[in-house]
Amino acid sequence: MKQSTRIVSLCAMASLFIPAGFAKTAATDSLVNNYMRSSIYTILLNSKAQNARYEKEANESANADALMSIAKSFAGTDAKKAANSDGNSIFSAPAELFPTIEIPNQFNDHNLTDRILDFDALRANVTDEEKDKYNPKTKNQKAGAMAKGLAGGMMGAAAGKEESSMLKVDEVDEYMPAVLHKYFAANNTAANLLAKWYNYDASNAASHWNLDLVTERGNYNFTAEDLAQAAQDVSKRAKIENTAFNMINNTYVVALNLRFRSYQAVVAEAAAMAKAAGSMFGGIGSLAATAAGSIASAAAGDGYTVQAVSHLYKLKWNEDLNQKFAVDMFEKNASIDDLIASGMCELEFVGKEKASANVRQSLFSDKPMRDLVKRATTRAIDAAIAKLQAKNEVFRTVMPIIGGDGNGTIYAAIGTKEGLNEKDEYEILEAQEDENGKISYKSVGSVKPVKGKIWNNVYGAEEEAAENAAKAEAKNKDFDDSAVSLGHSEFKGKKGDFTGYYLRLKKKK
Repeated sequence: MKQSTRIVSLCAMASLFIPAGFAKTAATDSLVNNYMRSSIYTILLNSKAQNARYEKEANESANADALMSIAKSFAGTDAKKAANSDGNSIFSAPAELFPTIEIPNQFNDHNLTDRILDFDALRANVTDEEKDKYNPKTKNQKAGAMAKGLAGGMMGAAAGKEESSMLKVDEVDEYMPAVLHKYFAANNTAANLLAKWYNYDASNAASHWNLDLVTERGNYNFTAEDLAQAAQDVSKRAKIENTAFNMINNTYVVALNLRFRSYQAVVAEAAAMAKAAGSMFGGIGSLAATAAGSIASAAAGDGYTVQAVSHLYKLKWNEDLNQKFAVDMFEKNASIDDLIASGMCELEFVGKEKASANVRQSLFSDKPMRDLVKRATTRAIDAAIAKLQAKNEVFRTVMPIIGGDGNGTIYAAIGTKEGLNEKDEYEILEAQEDENGKISYKSVGSVKPVKGKIWNNVYGAEEEAAENAAKAEAKNKDFDDSAVSLGHSEFKGKKGDFTGYYLRLKKKK
């Protein structure tokens, strides 16, 4: 028999109401931060050859003069705007900045030691047969759908929108699946992800594994008494182990390739592909070309864009594997070599997406160019993760409801960073725990974001709002300054008290 479960520390807060512009307190921080998150390991495949290709592309475009201006700024000739730069090419900046980018709040940081992989070196060991095996060609694609998608992708990419697609298929795209497959296998990535969950310590002969990380990440689900008794009480330990299963089953790897590209080169690419589309599909191509040209003229002030290509993998885990690990590895104090030899740890491919974000040139901001690149890089990565969640239900995270009025209005600390818009539909979830401590979620209703009440929480939002206030003529028309200070988004739908419940994306439009 299942019973509802709530965040233990919040049981006394059933009538909590958080007004507009909610203030952060210990209580609201607990609501926002204490819940069972998915865990994520982010890695970057960096290609120096690719960076050089895009630098050459920019130099050959009509934007070469602007490139030189920004490059000088980045290298230090303008001390105010180039502070903290190291003189390296701006095309390598996203890769250099990647380790400093924080994991999104909806995930636990499950990073392993290796974060940046040398794509060029790895690709050198991938055969064409392996490339084709792990990157099969799409079959039975309808011409009409392809044309419409191409046109939409061109216009989006030309606009530099965060949700846009890229256009050209790069060599990295073709080899990335095979490179990742071979890297994961050679480095036992899946086994190391599991080992991290159990704090594997080869030097501790008495006990290689422990439950410290599991209890740390899931302790809101345990009372202090549960934790104290777990070592002696089988039922209490079973509860913790089942919490481990719930969390381990939501462990992911997001592999990224980042591209710093000239905006005008992207637009030229769009026009070329539009012409090709026109020859294949008639009017769609010429329409896209016209739109791309208009967008290029309208956004001439934005010179560069960071594009993020993402591949998503999930750690394969189920009850049988969980039990096998507990008996054969944990209880027997097996080594990680035994875990690898067992073959129980695997990563499975889930999906891939593309997204981008513009770099606002330094004439719009007094911030160093490196900071502007970091802003765009972080936003592109966040947008790629949001698109992966929209397209792949298994990757969708739950987010706590932080309050409401009981009359159909509720609040959650998510916003544009998570891809939220007024057309989305979210389901209200009640967390349920069975007699063995397994957590499941029951859908009890749905809500939609309220237009004009969606929090603008993209990375660097407060700084950009301040820049817009100082230089209104350079304002990004797609950026909502007024929504930066909201602190949460408002949803409208089913009436009731849903404190302690959760939201999860149901439909993306």
